[in-house]
Amino acid sequence: MEIRKPIVNGKFTSLDDIKNKRSIFLAGPCPRIDFNNDWRFEAFKILEDLGFDGVVISPSNPDYQNYRKNDPDTLRKQTEWEYKAMHNAQFVVFWIARDKTHPAFTTNIEFGEWFKEPNSVIGFPIDAPKNDYIKIRCDMINKKVFYDLKEMLTDTVNKIYWLNTR
Repeated sequence: MEIRKPIVNGKFTSLDDIKNKRSIFLAGPCPRIDFNNDWRFEAFKILEDLGFDGVVISPSNPDYQNYRKNDPDTLRKQTEWEYKAMHNAQFVVFWIARDKTHPAFTTNIEFGEWFKEPNSVIGFPIDAPKNDYIKIRCDMINKKVFYDLKEMLTDTVNKIYWLNTR
């Protein structure tokens, strides 16, 4: 049986319905041009395979560049939407698969705001560049760093179901 999860994307969709529900915000570098090259597609598949029936929130917005051409206020709107989405989500999952096309500049700021929160989960591919500082900061507060996306999402889903059955 295939489980369909509501996926809220960065098209400024209302976020009021997700508060206090099983939900995961997928934080990390977003593509700016080639949306076929977004790590979130793999995350969606993993969450589906795990049977996660909550809400998956993605900041990726395939129309972002078009919006920016037509509305100079788009960056502010997107930033405010993401901020609210992260604060409404039950867990904020950072997968920092940074590379030349995904430098993760925004992710660095978001990570700095969230890494001490108990509902944040951090991970990156072991060979992803420039994540040494993130690893050290997580080690300093005994926060686990995941090197496998499936393992990280499995751990997150297990925590969500445990919290929602207490």
